[in-house]
Amino acid sequence: MNTRIVVGLSGRPTDEGALLWALGYAAPRRCGIDLVHVVDETWGDIPAGFRGAALAQAETELARELAEAVRLEPHLAIHSTVLVGSPTSALAKRAAGAELLVVGSHALGRFRDYVFSTRAAQIAARAPGSVVVVLDRKESPGRGVVVGVDGSDISLAAVRFAAEEADRHGEPLTAVYCWSAPTPWTADTAVIDWPMEPDDSDRLVLAEAVAGLATQYPDLDLDLRLEVGLPSETLARVAAGARLLVVGSHGRHGLQRFWLGSVSQLIVLTMPCPVAVIRPALSEPVSSGVEPSESEPV
Repeated sequence: MNTRIVVGLSGRPTDEGALLWALGYAAPRRCGIDLVHVVDETWGDIPAGFRGAALAQAETELARELAEAVRLEPHLAIHSTVLVGSPTSALAKRAAGAELLVVGSHALGRFRDYVFSTRAAQIAARAPGSVVVVLDRKESPGRGVVVGVDGSDISLAAVRFAAEEADRHGEPLTAVYCWSAPTPWTADTAVIDWPMEPDDSDRLVLAEAVAGLATQYPDLDLDLRLEVGLPSETLARVAAGARLLVVGSHGRHGLQRFWLGSVSQLIVLTMPCPVAVIRPALSEPVSSGVEPSESEPV
């Protein structure tokens, strides 16, 4: 497995949260860190007179981030790269083959406890592997890790990721299985005797998802919750104030892989807390297709 972590930075003060999260994750695993700043050409080419200035500013800002990262974790191999292009596609392509892509939420606004972040959702949808989106705001991290469970293989991968994070921080893990009564589509299906509450098969899905965790992480405080409600709304509610919410993405390959599964997409858009979207990585790295300007590894 490629133990490289890609961190998308934009020169904003709010990049600090993403950088610190990535360093904290990488340090015990001895992962390499790839700090990436993309000079945005989403809406067209940068005029020649401004291109050089934009690149110089990006290099300066990234050098400052690199120096801070090396100061905090001097034993890690840390690189920095400036690219020119669309931040969404450039970061996604740069993260091909990486263990994780970590970005800030770049929030557009807030409503109650939710942060709305369309840029982060776009990046998470385009990335070929797992993505962690870290809130921009400077607040103490929450407590506990929440993971959504649905019985799929990618859900089991999300549980493993969540359990490792909870154990690393010495905090509880809450595994949530969301159940809702089927809604009849036609008059014919309305007469079917649909289940109106969870049954033993639903409880079995939840139990099987966490099977073996007690042996692997004997000190882990595990809470199993079978909740009635829509998954996106329920997970957002349960994860409010958590350190991390972990969900699996059921996005598909081809053109459809540019969309997250509906639950994970809504979770990233609303951001009740930092979110990890776990998805199977593509087997082969993809060229970034943008102009790089790289520093030597530190």
